[in-house]
Amino acid sequence: MTEDLEQIGLAAVDHFIATWNSRDPESWAGSLNFPHIRPSPFGPIEVAETAADYIARVDFQATIDSGWDHSEWDYKHVLQASAEKIHVAGQWSRYNAAGEIILTTPIVYIVTRVAGTWGIQSRFGADYAGDEADTTELMTRGLNLIQDYVNQHNAGSAAAAAEMLNYPHIVVDAGNLDITTSAADYQAGAYQLKLDSLQAVQTGLHSMNAAVDLQVLAGGETTAMQGVINITNRDGHLGIQAWSLLNPEPIEA
Repeated sequence: MTEDLEQIGLAAVDHFIATWNSRDPESWAGSLNFPHIRPSPFGPIEVAETAADYIARVDFQATIDSGWDHSEWDYKHVLQASAEKIHVAGQWSRYNAAGEIILTTPIVYIVTRVAGTWGIQSRFGADYAGDEADTTELMTRGLNLIQDYVNQHNAGSAAAAAEMLNYPHIVVDAGNLDITTSAADYQAGAYQLKLDSLQAVQTGLHSMNAAVDLQVLAGGETTAMQGVINITNRDGHLGIQAWSLLNPEPIEA
């Protein structure tokens, strides 16, 4: 990871928070890339195809009415980076005018370069569990789920792999979203996967984010990839909700 890419990723999420605090929907939308999506364990998952679509949905008043004064970072750091996409893990808290925390949210930001402009194209949320909560069970189940998905995919069990996803299932690419709406629409790719590393990044009560290093074998060639995976518990079903993978790098024999 070059220092330049790391600084680009951190600058993108700083711009996101700064424009959010401005209470200006157009300014806030200017920190994003499109089509934009935010996977979540709760409610509908909607795509904003354009900045105008996003601006039309913004309601700062509801947040202001909750007592919000401003938001600040608790932490932020770059997980993975490439020339077209950067993954940044961050956690922000909302404060009221008295300086008291009223909401905290951990998120992995998918920062992409689209038409030469860097912006946040997706936000993989991991709901905040609190400092005292034990999230070990969900973390263990989520990591095992990813390994089981890889095993079923490699075995050619497309139906079993499809049941391990939550829908709409989302793959985020720079300037594009690949969305599968149901298990019936799932299509397994003609490749094999090998996990080199897998670790939890953020874990809440209903969702988590994991970072992976993997190898993809297709057409006799092997490529190395890094990525982040969002897992949610939607309606009692724990499943992989979204992926974002960096551009692959060939592995020489």
